[in-house]
Amino acid sequence: MFAVLPVRTPTIPPATHTNCYRVGDTVIDPASPYPDEIARLAEWAGPIRRILLTHHHHDHIGGVAALAASTGARVWAHPDSRLPFSIDVAVNDGDRIDTGAGVLVAWHTPGHADGHLVFQLEGTGEVIAGDLVAGEGTIVLVPPEGKLALYLASLARIGAFASRLWPAHGPAVPGSLAQDYIAHRHGRTQQFLAVLAANGPSTPEQIAAAVYATVPSANLALAALQVRAHLDWLEHAGRIRALDHDRWSA
Repeated sequence: MFAVLPVRTPTIPPATHTNCYRVGDTVIDPASPYPDEIARLAEWAGPIRRILLTHHHHDHIGGVAALAASTGARVWAHPDSRLPFSIDVAVNDGDRIDTGAGVLVAWHTPGHADGHLVFQLEGTGEVIAGDLVAGEGTIVLVPPEGKLALYLASLARIGAFASRLWPAHGPAVPGSLAQDYIAHRHGRTQQFLAVLAANGPSTPEQIAAAVYATVPSANLALAALQVRAHLDWLEHAGRIRALDHDRWSA
């Protein structure tokens, strides 16, 4: 079905690797920028015709240029991807890609990244999920690109049919994890609202410190980004109001 090769990348801990996938004549997310990993990736990939990208973040694209140059493969990605190189073929929602070993159906799943795609093996519930979910760690939303409303909609859409999700980081997970992620985000939202109600006007950093009390201080900046994504969503829904760029009130 899928061949999987985890390669070392400059990603966000606790993850240390990004999964590259091969289906027929296609490699998805040749991610590592490191020469030893690029060499290992090229040997593993063999002759290919196509490089598919789930999205443009640096820990997914590090080996693209080298692999394309050594194999002649064309680069396919969503047109909203903000890549440091040109793509050869734009991939849009619902496109079918014949790999010679099965057809991949591309689904546009924004929220984590504007041009994020996942790839379903046609006729199955198997989905190469990129950063829609994770087998280890969590998915970070970084505003303004990270948008919680879009992310929740993407999770619901793919969770409706996925039986198994093959993420970019960590092992494959049940498709039901998408619904668990939705429930988790709504639970976090209630925690953030409770802090605002108890403490009054607060910054994302103050809310993060209250809710993520057990998170190492080095990771609180990432936690504050998650809080900001939730606050942006709540403000847009009219449930809270922004007092300025850095403070919100219930």
